[in-house]
Amino acid sequence: MNDDYFSEAGILREQDRKILRKFYRDNYLQYGHDIKSLGWLEGTQEARFTVLTSIGDLDGSSILDVGCGFADLYGFLRDRGISVDYTGIDLNPEFIEIAKSRYPDARFIVGDFEETKIPGRFDWAFECGIFNLKVHEHRPFVENTLRKMFKMASKGIAADFLSPASYDLTGEMYHPDPLEMVRYCNRLSKRVVLRCDYKPTEFCVYVYKDTDVGVMSAFRGFGSALKDLTTEKDYR
Repeated sequence: MNDDYFSEAGILREQDRKILRKFYRDNYLQYGHDIKSLGWLEGTQEARFTVLTSIGDLDGSSILDVGCGFADLYGFLRDRGISVDYTGIDLNPEFIEIAKSRYPDARFIVGDFEETKIPGRFDWAFECGIFNLKVHEHRPFVENTLRKMFKMASKGIAADFLSPASYDLTGEMYHPDPLEMVRYCNRLSKRVVLRCDYKPTEFCVYVYKDTDVGVMSAFRGFGSALKDLTTEKDYR
């Protein structure tokens, strides 16, 4: 795919960055080091992280966590014995300071993901929650972020969204249609997975780089059930 499809300049206006910083800073001043500072409810992360990290075999891989918050995703992987080379980026310096103190072995960046130059390349890139609060030109912001994540990942990306069924008392939250999001992700890759099986208020999409098709007309990375794809027998 041509790199022209990605806007290096980014979509977020400075006014939007101020809105996002204020939202999270106000939460942090109220709740401190707590999941509620990230806009989530207690007890919701395990299901979310379990699905996000089920995209593939992460052990020994390099991952980029976009909007990493307190780096809870890294802690989730460590607690399960999954070793990764972790880099987290977040717009909020308060969150990054706590993340650094918790995980001095990881790398952290304070900045706007759209416009920050991040060195290196990663096997996987993850997003969890940064799209929830609406900003100006929100859909282009989501698409631009996903494109950059996909560009930087060598294996694939996973992103979590609020579903249309989730609560929104203020009208300030973003609830994309899952099928519309899949259609957009299909512009990035032919191999996309939609997960709506873990929370009624959220959904997740996987977008893979490996789209090679084997002799059984299935993607080669699909799973152990297709191990015989390397044989010369033609199943078509």
